[in-house]
Order: sequence, then structure tokens, then C-alpha cells
Amino acid sequence: MLLSGCNGVPTSYLSDPVYSQAFLVTSGPPLPMLLMASAIQWNEDYAVTAKHTPFLRHVVHEGLGDVVFFKHKAAKVPLWRQYVPGEGVTAVGFNSLMMPVQGKGHALPSLVRLEGTPGSVFYSVHDGPVVKGMSGGPVFADDGTVVGINIAIIPKGEIDASKRPDLIGKARISVFMSFSEIDKEWRRYQFQLAQKAKTAAPVAIKGYVAVVAKPKP
Repeated sequence: MLLSGCNGVPTSYLSDPVYSQAFLVTSGPPLPMLLMASAIQWNEDYAVTAKHTPFLRHVVHEGLGDVVFFKHKAAKVPLWRQYVPGEGVTAVGFNSLMMPVQGKGHALPSLVRLEGTPGSVFYSVHDGPVVKGMSGGPVFADDGTVVGINIAIIPKGEIDASKRPDLIGKARISVFMSFSEIDKEWRRYQFQLAQKAKTAAPVAIKGYVAVVAKPKP
């Protein structure tokens, strides 16, 4: 169900002040530069992408869901917010030829769970086309804010109509991790850092008296 194929035909674009905020990331050792994904800045010091891309460099935290945070400095940080069901969205990233592409659609009200991630992680869906390589790339709302990152494709043939009638009849089902779920992972990472800081904090020794030896006359 991951972005291993294509569920539509995204269009290419050469330059766009908003969509060009997406950038390409590649694998490190033991397969340097052989694997690629898309990414988007989270804040001034860190960016995010999909966890299912292996051997990514500078990763500082792997989320319970399909997201990782990695060190990446940026001059410009996008605005993030939670999406509104029904609003227009544009999935952005890079295809297997490393060309920037975009797929337009609308956010759907449905939520899904994916195999391999805890049941507490809920993913959102839209009906825009995505292709292999766009994993981890941003999903933009029409106002230019980022509402999530590309995660997976659900083939229409794998949808059980009796269990998910809400997904039947859609042109395509593209899965993304929403801002709220990514933010949960970020706050989990901050909590872990705080716990480590407490553990590493020096302990004051009460009653210690320093003795300085005086030189003999």
C-alpha cells in the first residue's frame, strides 16, 4: 500500500514559489544516493519525510507513524495547519526521474489505518494522483499552507465495500499524514529529549567541602 506505483498522472512544474518548498532527499550508506524521497521543512532546524524510505541521513527521530524528523537548516519555513475535509489540496514531490510533480484533488473526510503502524495512528486521504518518489513530500492546501505529507496509495481493488463504503466510488485514494498526526510525533520527540535531559542532569552533592593543601614553608 506504500507509494510503490502510481494511481494517476501528476503534472510537472518547473518553478513555483510555494510548491518549490518541497525538496529531494536521498539515502546514505550502505546504499548512498540509490534511494530517494521527497521532504518538506518542519521548522528552522528540522524537516520531515516518510519513514518507509530506508537509510535516510541525519534522522533524529522516527515516529510511531510513517514519519521521520531529520536535521535540515532552512531559510524559509512553511506554514502548517490541519486540513478541512472537502478543501482543495495539491500533493507535491518528485517522481522516479527526480522531476518535480504535483497532483491536485480534494481532502476527503475519511480516515484510514495502515498495516505496520500502531492502531493509534490515523491517516487522512485525498483523491489527487501521486506516484512513486512523492513519499514524504508536502500536501498543500489552496492557501499555500502545508496540511500533511504523502504516505501511501490504496488501490481501489483492495477496498472492501462492506467495511469501507465511504471509500467506494472515489477516483483514487491517496493517503497522507496530516499536520495533527505529525505534530503529535514532534511533541513526542520533544518529550523524549526532556526526559533525557533530566536523566543526564548533574546531581549536587550536599555537604561537600573542598580542601586545598597549603604549600609547606
